Amino acid sequence: MFDLVDVILFLLISIVFSSQLLSIRNRTMDTPNPPIMFNPRGRRRPLIPNLNRHQPPREKPRIFTSTYEVTPEDITEVKDILVKARNLPLELVDMILDNAEYWVCCSTIIDHDDSESGRISIHGAREGETQFLLRTKPLGLTKWLPSSQDLWRVEATPKQLEEEYPQSDLQKLAEGPLPTLEHPFRKVVFDIESCDQGWSSHHDDHGTYRSSFTWFEAGLERFDKNNECLPDCPDRKNNDDSNGLDIPTCAIRPIWPSVVHDQGGTGGPRYYHDLLGDKNREIQRNKHAVGELQHHHVEWAWDDNIDPESLETERLNEIGRGSGTGNGEFVRNLKFGDMITVWGHARFPGWTNSVKKVGVKVYWTL
Repeated sequence: MFDLVDVILFLLISIVFSSQLLSIRNRTMDTPNPPIMFNPRGRRRPLIPNLNRHQPPREKPRIFTSTYEVTPEDITEVKDILVKARNLPLELVDMILDNAEYWVCCSTIIDHDDSESGRISIHGAREGETQFLLRTKPLGLTKWLPSSQDLWRVEATPKQLEEEYPQSDLQKLAEGPLPTLEHPFRKVVFDIESCDQGWSSHHDDHGTYRSSFTWFEAGLERFDKNNECLPDCPDRKNNDDSNGLDIPTCAIRPIWPSVVHDQGGTGGPRYYHDLLGDKNREIQRNKHAVGELQHHHVEWAWDDNIDPESLETERLNEIGRGSGTGNGEFVRNLKFGDMITVWGHARFPGWTNSVKKVGVKVYWTL
């Protein structure tokens, strides 16, 4: 008769091999039978949906599904079961958990259901045509909490990063064992409910992602070790300082978008945003002249392998993604303590980006 340990081991190994043999790893969620591509590790997975398959229009946007979010404690417990109770080598256990995608998950969601219209509107050709929407928690720093929720929900002061915290310092704020892999952050998942104004004079582009001037981009932030937080600063942290780190929210600095100074240096520092979307950070565009809310599910993985110079990037453009977002560089370059931000954009008169919900999930391995 099987005991609990045998059942857990059987389930984990089953997940690994079934995902390889049956190709159940779904990256689009919006396409029933997307084409299959091979990643560097040989696992099969769809990265770009089949645009030729007819899909009936949805009357309502899809509801975000809730999933179990693994904690560092969960990872540690399962590793102990497999290593100690079953005498499996730690290297094999790491392979099993990684291939089963049994990863720690950090989830951040902003929902505008409580607002008067149930959404916010970003208008092109006006002040505020680019808006900060969301910031994730510092990746991996599960012991760190923001001291000011109000400051956490708004864009950081546009200041240049002077000195990064050493990874060894930031890891003091992490729970459980530290990652041993070179690229511990494995996947970033974006879920967005939004639409544009629902009309335009470019009728040939209606219902496509061509000539769409409302979109979303991913940014990146890090803590500045040279931050000067005065003793009376309202953002100063008051939690236990036994770990030797006392990082306030006001120490956040943008890596992207970049910070520039107005010509002549009289206007002070400000964020710089391109007129059009950045191909390397554009998460998703809205469908052109479709006024009903759309749900877009976008996944960036560390082992994505589309060459930005290849013809396959045109297929990314066709589904509304930035042509440079399919090479995995963004995820592979993530570090402990990084914060991912999401920015909403609209350009030119008449264009409106209506945003109901934005969610970001980041997965990493221990």
